[in-house]
Amino acid sequence: MQRPRLRSRVLLLTTAFSIALFAVAFGMSWRERAAQERWSRLVGVEMGAIADLDELVRAQNAFHARVKIGQAAPGAYRIVSQWLQRPSLATADLAPLRSRVKAYAATLTDSTATPEELEGASLLVVQSAQRILNERKREVAAQLPELQRDARDTMSAGLAIVWILVISSFAAVQITLRSVVRPIEELSVAAERIASGDLNARAPVAGDREIAKLGGAFNRMADELKARARTDELTNLPNFRAFRERIDGEIDRADRYPETFGVLVLDLDRFKKYNDSFGHLAGNDALRRVAQSIRDSVRAVDFPARYGGEEFAVIVPQVDVEALLTIAERVREGIEAIPAPPDGSSITVSIGAALFPADGKSVDALFQVADERLYAAKKGGRNRVVGGVSPAVPAVRSGGRSSA
Repeated sequence: MQRPRLRSRVLLLTTAFSIALFAVAFGMSWRERAAQERWSRLVGVEMGAIADLDELVRAQNAFHARVKIGQAAPGAYRIVSQWLQRPSLATADLAPLRSRVKAYAATLTDSTATPEELEGASLLVVQSAQRILNERKREVAAQLPELQRDARDTMSAGLAIVWILVISSFAAVQITLRSVVRPIEELSVAAERIASGDLNARAPVAGDREIAKLGGAFNRMADELKARARTDELTNLPNFRAFRERIDGEIDRADRYPETFGVLVLDLDRFKKYNDSFGHLAGNDALRRVAQSIRDSVRAVDFPARYGGEEFAVIVPQVDVEALLTIAERVREGIEAIPAPPDGSSITVSIGAALFPADGKSVDALFQVADERLYAAKKGGRNRVVGGVSPAVPAVRSGGRSSA
């Protein structure tokens, strides 16, 4: 599965939120404009029509209260009829009302009309206006719940969209935490552990492509650092630190599964004199050639290491005394057989051998016996192996000969 790029994730999230916010703003604006238009129509037209019809009824009643048949001045009734020309009443069906107004005006000028007829004509005008007024009020009453429902729906939709955005934001934050923040935090923790000396620390290869690549590169660097921290740069053999870790593991394994293993401690003979005579560059070359010879002489399961300076050590798993001394003698012979370089001389080595658990049940005890036998090899003439069935009965091998 191909991991997404961090830049792509950021751009995608930004674009998604921008589109979502634009859609929310557009939708809310459209609904608000539609609601505003309906409210404007309701307030500006319907309420205006109701107010004008109320004024018409009051004007009709007031005019009728003070006028008498045949006494109205020409055009006096315009004070009532002019309300029919109001813009708010343009959409209303005023034909019945106009007819009643014309009938009342005709009754005013009719000298034969009776007061009762004039009263009836005025009542018809008021009733017609009142009927239209009631229709308008019913229209307003019918539209108000719908407008209120639209307002509630708009608010509910807005709140729903806000919650969707909140949930989406939370999901985006969680994705960012899992894919970006958390891998970086774990990478930081791994870096701190490496800096404090824990070379086994590793960063997760997780998150977006760049962060996963960073985690992989960090782990490769950690592996390389671990290898270098456990490898002697001059000889490419494991160093003292790696040797101690390995021998601790061998002791734990030998305790769980009763078995023996051996330790060889090697020291080049008169190496200080070699350095003084031929120089440190020749000495370094001699150490490299000795390391290669040791590597070639031991078994694949054995663990050779540079212990320090001109000292080397070898862990030899699953051996008895005779096999341990045989391997040690092969190592000694291999070093003795190294051809002398033009700028140096031949090299020999003294070796002390110890066997777990007969010669010691701890690292320190085992090395104490091996060191004692190494010094015994030095005192006995160098270029030899000293080991034994027990610390009290050493076995010495030199030049292929063995003696008690």
